[in-house]
Amino acid sequence: MVIDTSGSVSDTELGSALLEVAAISRAVGGRRDLITVVPCDAAARAVHPLCRAEGIPLVGGGGTDLRTGFAKALRAQPRPDVIVVLTDGQTPWPDTRPPCRTVVGLFPRQHASRSWDEDNPYYVADSPPAWARVVDIGSSPAAP
Repeated sequence: MVIDTSGSVSDTELGSALLEVAAISRAVGGRRDLITVVPCDAAARAVHPLCRAEGIPLVGGGGTDLRTGFAKALRAQPRPDVIVVLTDGQTPWPDTRPPCRTVVGLFPRQHASRSWDEDNPYYVADSPPAWARVVDIGSSPAAP
C-alpha cells in the first residue's frame, strides 16, 4: 500500500487511510505479513511491514510524487500482486502500467476544482490512469 503523506493530505484523510489499511488486513484474513505500507510524499519513505495500522508512522508533508512510491513498492520482495494507493490525487502518475493490479483510493474533495499548488493557481492534477481501478474512500466533511 502506498499512502500519500504530502502536505495537501489532511490528518483526517490520513486517519481514513489507516482505517483502510486495517480493513484490507481484515479482508486478507488477518494475514498482516501480506501487507506492507510505503508512506510517500515527493519521496518514498521506509517500507513498513504491517503489525497494526495504528503503529505506522505516516511521515511526509512535502510535495507529491507517488511515482517514487510505486517504484519502491515494485522493488519489494516478493513483488506485490496488487498496489493500493491512497491519495488525494494531486500527483503525477507512472507513465506505464505496473506489472500488477492497481487500485487508487481517492480522498473525496469538497472543492475538487480548487488548486493544491500554491505557486500555480491554474494547476489541475491529472486523473488517475485508465489502468487503475479508482474508488472513493472516507466521507466528505458535513456541510456547515
